Amino acid sequence: MNQVQQDIPLTFKGFHKVYEYPGPGSLRKMAFESDVNGLKSAFLKVGRRRLVLPETLFRLLREKGSK
Repeated sequence: MNQVQQDIPLTFKGFHKVYEYPGPGSLRKMAFESDVNGLKSAFLKVGRRRLVLPETLFRLLREKGSK
């Protein structure tokens, strides 16, 4: 049976409780430059809050690293 893995959005603080990489500064820089670096789909903005989609972020980083 083919299972679909759901990408649960996390706040930046919540991201660092679960994942060690990337660090807080690196994650903020990735989000700030997401239009340029191709990671736009890994970040959401809801009101004033920024959220991270971890599975999407790591998938995009793997794709960028393999080029």
